[in-house]
Amino acid sequence: MNLDDKMRTLTEKNTFFIPKSGEVEERYADLITKIKESLRRLCEGIKKKEEKIKGEDKEELIKSIADFLQKDEHGLNALLALSGTSYEKLYRIISYLRITYKRGIYKSDSEWLKKDRWPVRKGKEVFSEWKEEEIKSKLKEDESFAKDLAKILLGCNDFVNAKLSEFERGFVVTLDKLRLTEDSLLDTLIRRSLSGSYAASKGKVPEEIVKEILDELGVSYESGKIKGISRRIDLVIPSKCNPKIFIQISYEETTSSGMGDKAKTERDTVRREIKEKYQGATFILFVDGAGWLTRDEAARVICEAGDYIFTFHEESLEKFKELIKELKGKYGLSSQKKIS
Repeated sequence: MNLDDKMRTLTEKNTFFIPKSGEVEERYADLITKIKESLRRLCEGIKKKEEKIKGEDKEELIKSIADFLQKDEHGLNALLALSGTSYEKLYRIISYLRITYKRGIYKSDSEWLKKDRWPVRKGKEVFSEWKEEEIKSKLKEDESFAKDLAKILLGCNDFVNAKLSEFERGFVVTLDKLRLTEDSLLDTLIRRSLSGSYAASKGKVPEEIVKEILDELGVSYESGKIKGISRRIDLVIPSKCNPKIFIQISYEETTSSGMGDKAKTERDTVRREIKEKYQGATFILFVDGAGWLTRDEAARVICEAGDYIFTFHEESLEKFKELIKELKGKYGLSSQKKIS
C-alpha cells in the first residue's frame, strides 16, 4: 500500500469508537446490578442504625462500613462509587500509608501494617503496590485493614486528610450519600466509577477481533517480545521463533499527547528493527478510532510505519482476510490451530 492508500483507509474506513462486545456489555451490566444491590443493602442497614450512629461519633458507622467491606463481595466497588474515589487514588493512599509506616513517619497500631512484609531483593526490601485483587483479599482476612479502609472512605483518617486537598477530601462516604435511593443516580455513580475498568476491558476487543479472524483462517500466532525487537508485538505469525507477519493494533477513541511518540516508535524503531532483523517479513498495522482523525501528523507517521494499514470497518477487515490468505501462500504457512 502506498501512503495515500493507507491514509485513505484510516480516514474513510474509520469506525470512530471501539466495536462493542456482547460479552463485555453483559458482564458490566451484571456487575452494575450487583453493586446497586449491595449499595441498597448497605443503605437499608445504615438507616436502621441511624439514631445510634448519630450519637456515637462515627464509631458505629465505621464499624458498619468495615463489616460491609469484609462481608459483601461488591462492598468496595459500592463504596468507591458512592464516595467518587477511584481505584487509582485508593492504591496511592494505601501505598502512602504502607511506605510512611515502614519509614516510621506514620504511627499506627493496626495489625495489617505490623504484618506487612515486603519482598527482599539483594538484601533490600522492595515495595510493591497492592492492586484491586490484593486489597479485596486483605479486606476479607484482616479486620484491622477493613476498619482503616472504612476510616479512609469516611474521611476520618487525619494523616491521609492532611495530604489531600480540600477538593479531594470531598470524595468520601457520608450519611447523606448513604440515604441516596434514586435508582438512576446510583446507576450513574456506579457507571462513572467503573468507567476506567470498562474502558480497559473494551480496549481488548480489537485484538480479540483480529484473533478470531486468524483462528477462522487457521493461522497460528503468538504475542509478546520478539528477539531483536525492542517493543512488545501484539500478534506475530506463525510464532515468536519464526516471525513472518508482525501485527500491531492501535485503537484511539480520544487524543493524547503520547500518540505522536507512539507513531514515531512504530515507524522509527519497530519498523526499522523488523526490516533489519527479519528481512522479507510483513508489518501490518491496525490504526483506527476518532483520536487518529484529529492528529493528522501522528496519523501520517504511523501510516508510514506499516506495510499495510487496516481499520475495523467491515470492508477493511475483509481486505485483511484476503491479505492473510495471500501471505499464507507466500510464506508457506499451513492451516493449523493457534499456538496457546
